[in-house]
Amino acid sequence: MEKKRKQNTRDLNISKSETFITSVPQETRDLGGKFAKLLKRGDIVFLSGELGSGKTTFTQGIVKSFGNKGFARSSSFILVNEYSAVTCKLFHLDLYRLNPADVRDLGLEEYLFSGNIAVIEWADRLADAQGDNTWKVEIEANGDTRKIKIEKIK
Repeated sequence: MEKKRKQNTRDLNISKSETFITSVPQETRDLGGKFAKLLKRGDIVFLSGELGSGKTTFTQGIVKSFGNKGFARSSSFILVNEYSAVTCKLFHLDLYRLNPADVRDLGLEEYLFSGNIAVIEWADRLADAQGDNTWKVEIEANGDTRKIKIEKIK
């Protein structure tokens, strides 16, 4: 059992960039959960991908990994969902319905630089906000398969 746990952790020992392929939603959630183990207070995660590519599914794995029993929903109609974790809060932001000019005026800095963790869908609308620990996750859908590139920016 110990060997398997180490192997799972090693799979996501990302120093700069790594790409993963998933073929069912549960694999995408599981990858999000494994990725969550790399996150720490102050991290910002920029998620990008087309509509329906799996950004929310990936986020569901992150949210569950932080001990939340609730199911993360797409926050397309709610700008921010807040989840409590043991050591910090997890903010799930969805900027889909906003254009970049609107985003700048919202004052999202209180979520991004609060010392908690922020996961942002449609992050391309928030171009220049990077913290000390920033991740970029690009999800590309091709039929049932997802190509997920995780990159440590800063």
